[in-house]
Amino acid sequence: MKRDVLNEEDYDEVCRVIGDAVVVLAENGDNTSRSALAQLLQKTLNERHYDDRDEQKILAHAIRLVKP
Repeated sequence: MKRDVLNEEDYDEVCRVIGDAVVVLAENGDNTSRSALAQLLQKTLNERHYDDRDEQKILAHAIRLVKP
């Protein structure tokens, strides 16, 4: 996923989401590899119901960015 696909505000939010996921995994002593990040983000996307379609879009972009 290229950065130019997202506007700057959305790109910043995607980076924040990825950073938060890394912190959660690290605090739990879990692996912070790209595949572990993608799995955590995908699980979050699958388990939550979003009223705001933008939140889904941000998570989907984050998953595409970190997928190995």
